[in-house]
Formats: sequence, C-alpha cells, structure tokens
Amino acid sequence: MKLHSLLALALAALLVPAAAHAAPPPARAAAAPASGTPFDALSVGGFVGYETDDLGGITLRLDGELPYGALAPQVHLSWVGSIGFSHLTDSVGSTDFTANILKIIPAARFSFPINPQLTLFADGGLGLYYSSWTVEYPAFTTPFGTTPGYKVDDGEVGLMMRIGGGAWYAVNPTTRIGAAIEFDPYFGDVIGNDNQTTFIIQAGAMFKL
Repeated sequence: MKLHSLLALALAALLVPAAAHAAPPPARAAAAPASGTPFDALSVGGFVGYETDDLGGITLRLDGELPYGALAPQVHLSWVGSIGFSHLTDSVGSTDFTANILKIIPAARFSFPINPQLTLFADGGLGLYYSSWTVEYPAFTTPFGTTPGYKVDDGEVGLMMRIGGGAWYAVNPTTRIGAAIEFDPYFGDVIGNDNQTTFIIQAGAMFKL
C-alpha cells in the first residue's frame, strides 16, 4: 500500500472517534412550567391573648394571610381575614357582667422586613361584631322587703375597627411566631353601655400552606 494511503487511513482513525466525542448530546425536553395560584402563598394561624377595657378576658383569633405584593423595597402588603372570639367578664359589687363577642374583620397588613428572620407589621381593618351580654343582679333587702336577684340578657350587632402592630420571627421557611398589641374600637352597645375601645395583648403563629 502506498505511503499516502496509509497516512489517510491513520488520519481517519483519529478523526472519527474525536468527532463522535465532540458531538453535542441530544437536547433535553424543556420542563413544563409549574402551575400555581395566588393561594399557594396563603398562610393560616392565629393568636391567643387578653382583652380588656370595662370588661376583661381571654380572646382567640383565627387568621388567614394572603400576600399581595411589595409597595416599596421594604414595605409589603398582605390581606388578612380574621374570625375572633372574646369572653369578657367583670364584677361590680355583687353584680356580674359577661359578654361573649364574635368578630369578623378583613384587614390590610403592612410588613417591614428587618432581616431574613425578623419582620415588623401593622394592621388596619374594619369589620363586624356580635355581642351577647348578660348582667346578673343580686338579691337585696330593704326595710320594705327582699327583692330577688334577676338577670338581663341582650345582644348587639355593630361595626368595629382593628388598629394594631407587632413582630414575626421566622422559625423556618413555613413557620412564624410572633406577638402583637391591638386596639379594637367597638361602635355600639357592645356590653349594654356606650362605645368602648379594648386593648389586646396577644401571641400567635402562622403556617404557610
């Protein structure tokens, strides 16, 4: 075999494997975009605390929080829906007052991230309450005889506001714990007398679904 034929065979033997290794791998199919809804960012949780004004007692609240978006780099807006219950009592002398209050309040929440774990927030909202209240009067004796004790029951539906603020601490990407203070102005005879504004101190947690 001639020399130039041998050189041609040797060159072909070198180039064919190199070309095979240099060939690009077949393109992978593009992944289908993930589907989702705005409710994928929903968090649920709530607070337990103490509410006080003329009457005082335990208060419970269930929250759902849905992020809306950033109003500024360090100001985020969320919508919050709350269902709350307060059991408030007081005694004046031998007269006992009791009020059970159901609250439904939609609110706007403005969040201010301080660092990846700590976030401050402020709430403002307007909603409805239903108050079922009782006053129990004791029996009393006068020179003219004894008057038996009696009880007065009534209820009231009215408007109320929420004005509050607090802080969240992120335990992990899906869990936050926090505390808040709040003022709840009631408009109406919530406990059988004039309007009142209760002060609430509470602690709670939120869990991202």
